[in-house]
Amino acid sequence: MKRRILIATGLIGASALFIAGCGSSGATDTASGGSSAPAGVATGSGASFPAPAYTQWCQDSKTCSYASKGSGAGINDLTKKVVDWAGTDAPLNSEEAGAITGTLLYFPTLLGGIAVPTNINGVGKAINLTGPALAGIFDGDITTWDDKDIAASNPGVTFPSASIVVCVRADSSGTSYNFSGYLSEISQSFANKVGAGGSKTPSWTATVSASPGNPGVANCVKNTKNSIGYVDLADAKQAGLDTKAAAIGEGSTFVAPTVESLQAAGAGAKLSSDLTFSVINSQAEGAYPITATTYAIVTEGGKNTAAVKTAFTYFLGSKAQGQLEALGYAPLPASVLAKATAQLSKLG
Repeated sequence: MKRRILIATGLIGASALFIAGCGSSGATDTASGGSSAPAGVATGSGASFPAPAYTQWCQDSKTCSYASKGSGAGINDLTKKVVDWAGTDAPLNSEEAGAITGTLLYFPTLLGGIAVPTNINGVGKAINLTGPALAGIFDGDITTWDDKDIAASNPGVTFPSASIVVCVRADSSGTSYNFSGYLSEISQSFANKVGAGGSKTPSWTATVSASPGNPGVANCVKNTKNSIGYVDLADAKQAGLDTKAAAIGEGSTFVAPTVESLQAAGAGAKLSSDLTFSVINSQAEGAYPITATTYAIVTEGGKNTAAVKTAFTYFLGSKAQGQLEALGYAPLPASVLAKATAQLSKLG
């Protein structure tokens, strides 16, 4: 099936610049090619998935700035040394890593849920979706809301026969990487059609409406009847869509994205030597299956390292981690936090 993509326009807010903690009204954004930020401020850009947290932390600590523009764009900025650090929800592939000068350090910062909000005409509550049914929607096998595979998981709910509007990311995205990775793991049909493993730019085989950034996808769902999308829980919460986030599961067991279900998924995290890890499709009891981590990345001995260390120390501290639940995230498991904190010593 040839895919058809509709690019949403006018969503400037989805790629909006987040500048915080500069201590001067004259500070400008290096991520957009402006002049350097004041001394002591670590400039960053990248993933929109953690942007609500990074923005809050930069504002509170006055140690950093952050431009939310997608994981791919942030990695590109770091590669070109436009910024001091970047945010990404996916480990770099070999080509991306090879383009970076110096030793790359990953600092996990939080756990987040990739929520699946819906806006279905006549259905005023969150629905249940099995992983294969969700994959079927995004690979084009399921095209209407009254499909039997959706109805079977939602007894008593009357679905319209309307076509499903599928909202996706238009930009290179770590959220897309983790979401498509889950769908390809749970559905061989999706893996065959869209691709096995995660991709920051999936070749969707459903007809999709594409928008930049997680806020763009949230706006697509919020403003479009009979739609579905994928967006971090924090942005879903900001858009008022958290109460419409589907519970994902199998049989009679469906789990909604909550702080508790994110923590359950993270409890079994197994770190690689570079501190990357995945808890996608965690089999732990009570775990939300589309839970992801995100990383603040920097090159060892790179640009403005002292300022980056100050900012990252704040990110991993008790105050910042303690704010995550209110924002719609979960703090790092203690074992992960300890190793990330220990790695700060590599920044000098």
